[in-house]
Formats: sequence, structure tokens, C-alpha cells
Amino acid sequence: MYAMQYEITLPANYDMTFIRQRVAENGHILDTFPGLGLKAYLIRERGRDGSTVNQYAPFYLWASTDGMNRFLWGGGGFRRIIDSFGRPAAQHWTGVAVEQGPARDRTPTAATRATESIPPEVDPAEVVERELAALRERSRLHGLHSAALAIDPARWQLVRFALWEHISPEAADTIYEVLHTSSPQWDELAGTNRIRWQYAT
Repeated sequence: MYAMQYEITLPANYDMTFIRQRVAENGHILDTFPGLGLKAYLIRERGRDGSTVNQYAPFYLWASTDGMNRFLWGGGGFRRIIDSFGRPAAQHWTGVAVEQGPARDRTPTAATRATESIPPEVDPAEVVERELAALRERSRLHGLHSAALAIDPARWQLVRFALWEHISPEAADTIYEVLHTSSPQWDELAGTNRIRWQYAT
């Protein structure tokens, strides 16, 4: 599993209706995209949920690197982003685990993302063990659709991502509105990337 996100920050006076319409018209295109576990079409709107910016910031969980590569440079859809907004930097993290929550069968309307740097003196294995235990606890929260944990080993940055039926009961660095989700290989992703508790106890 690989996690990926790019953030397109828009002018302060940008009418976010255009992004909503864009997703409504085109979001279904990736509903059957091979290799994609989940794409959450996310926005932040200036003045809402603590956001100071207008932003389109989709988050991806890839079941395979083949699918991710095909999307980014193999004619799979990223070209439309480049043509409309220029080429954004695509952050990416190696997936650690994903869990489904009590609201997994309902449509998520909110998402949260929190990042944390792992200091040089801290053993990443200790951090992962702690975070896997926290992910298990999080998976029981009311309203949680799903949650994922991933790490960027180049910067040693941890990312926690979650989808919620409604607004999250947890504090987070960033809160998003979910406009649509595409999840053609979600069952495969959730089945093969769930926490293996023998490694976390």
C-alpha cells in the first residue's frame, strides 16, 4: 500500500463551486481504476473548519505501484490536473496499515490528516508499534469510516489519515470536506493491509 496526496492551493477569492462541479462531473472516472484502493476527493474552504485557504487536496491509497505510476505518468488522469492547475508536488508515504471503522458502509463526508516527524533519536519501530495500537483504538470510534497509517522514510514523517461519516471527534492538523470517493480495490486493500497484531504486541 502507498499513500499519496497533492495539495492545490487556490486564490482566497476562488469560487469553490468550480471544484465541486469538477468532482461531480469527473469523480466517477477513477471508480474502476486498476490498482487504486481509495481516492478521497478532498477540499478545504477558507473560513470553514479552521481553514485559512481554499484548497483541492485529494488523498490516495494505492493497492499497487503499477496503478500509481499509471495514474501519474501513464495516461491515467494526472494530466488533467497538470492541464488545469500546473504540476503539483505529490507527497507519498509507504503504507503501514489500514483499518475499517463502524461507519465503513456509510458515505464519508469529512476527512482528517495529521502528520508527525519522527526525531532522529527515536527508533521508528517503537513509533510504529505505538501508532498501530492507536490505530486499533481509533477503528472503534463512532462515525469512523476508515483510517490509515503511513510513513515517509526519506523525511521520517508519519501521517495519520481518516475518513468520517460526519465531522471527526478527534483533533487533527487538517480537516477536509469529502466530495466523492473512488474505491475500486478497497476490499483488497483493506484485506491485505489490516493490522497484523503479532507485530504490534
